[in-house]
Amino acid sequence: MKYLISCLFCALYLQLAAQEIARKAWMGAIGKYSSVGMSIDSIIPQSSMSMLGLKKGDTLLYINGSKINDAIAYNKITTDIRTGDKITIVYSRNGKHKTKVGKAIMRPYETSEIADVMYDWVAYKDCKLRTITRKPKGKNNTPAILLIPGYNCGSIENYNNGIYKNLMNEWIKAGYAVVTIEKSGLGDSYNCIPCSEADLVTDIEVFDAGYRYMESLPFADKSNLFIWGHSMGGVIAPEIARKHKPRGVIVFATVFRPWSEFLLEMHRVQYPLDGRSYTETEAAVRGMQKIYYEFFRLKKSPDELYNIPEYKELVKAELEYKQGDNNMWGRHWRFWQQIDSLDLAASWTAVECPVLSIFGGADYIACSALEHQLIERTVNAVHPGNCTNITIPDIDHLIVQQPDWKTAHKNFADKAYRESHFHYGFTKTTIDWMNKIKGQ
Repeated sequence: MKYLISCLFCALYLQLAAQEIARKAWMGAIGKYSSVGMSIDSIIPQSSMSMLGLKKGDTLLYINGSKINDAIAYNKITTDIRTGDKITIVYSRNGKHKTKVGKAIMRPYETSEIADVMYDWVAYKDCKLRTITRKPKGKNNTPAILLIPGYNCGSIENYNNGIYKNLMNEWIKAGYAVVTIEKSGLGDSYNCIPCSEADLVTDIEVFDAGYRYMESLPFADKSNLFIWGHSMGGVIAPEIARKHKPRGVIVFATVFRPWSEFLLEMHRVQYPLDGRSYTETEAAVRGMQKIYYEFFRLKKSPDELYNIPEYKELVKAELEYKQGDNNMWGRHWRFWQQIDSLDLAASWTAVECPVLSIFGGADYIACSALEHQLIERTVNAVHPGNCTNITIPDIDHLIVQQPDWKTAHKNFADKAYRESHFHYGFTKTTIDWMNKIKGQ
């Protein structure tokens, strides 16, 4: 009895502690970065920046004394601002500098006509990770999907306005709950290392915690839990699946070969789309081949490579390296070395459940059909018939209907185009496959 009371007290304490964590602020500024600051394109009404009086055409220079000259600097300072915190901004309007002081506004909670949207916490080491679960409204005993996104440090708070909005809504309409968990340091997450400093091991552990959370949900049909891995999430998906017993795994637009090997093929596809001649492309690829060998195989740091005169300009341009910064392509540079070292043949061999591996014919980013063929062959070599590999010829990396690489490249940054050309045939394919699997 004494033990039971103690456990109840601990549970109550943890619940109250979670409730006391203030929600992250809703900043609401959208713009382009330069060495001067952020040139404001738009301000979201009722957000923190709106209440401080920032307008389209202003240039945001400083937040709480920190210079804002790129997305990394902006995210670094804003990630720790929570509801009610003091905010001091310095901005330029019509050539004059102005200073405003105010309090951070809370980001509104997501609502949905078709889903019950539930906010919760998952403990991970010394930090708390925010989860958002969207389940069919009023339904119980529902199958559930753990959504594992690509490598970038994007918050799950944005999923309902981004590329996953239609995907999640179609799954929910089909009767599936969708479980999402923040990567370290994103969204409301508390006392976590920043996502940009987290390595691959951390990401795998976070999504493992997310799967265990999905298993604990009282409304979830424990016999029908699925994993979705998109892009680099398709590398993490088998690492989670091999530790648990999901009903099935879906991966899309992902890789199988070592990252350093795949990158060279990706460059040969993308450089000509960026306007380089094939001669220029070949020269650049051969230059990167040497750098990748030393970075991925010899495990040299970007700083070591930067200090080699032959490599300096390519390291700056292609690795997006800045001296004194650990950031490389939006993550810590060790993240990419760990990706390259991961033996995905071993990972997929250990997956015992059914797998659906989907390649997009208009995907110029994850541009190799061989990756999905190798997943299929590897899984089926040890579990015959478990993996189905399909190609959808008119879909790009962002689940948008596109006829080919050139058109997809042209429309990549066009949000309106993405929203109007979402590939609903893709969601039907995934739903039909899950319905078939859960019915077996």
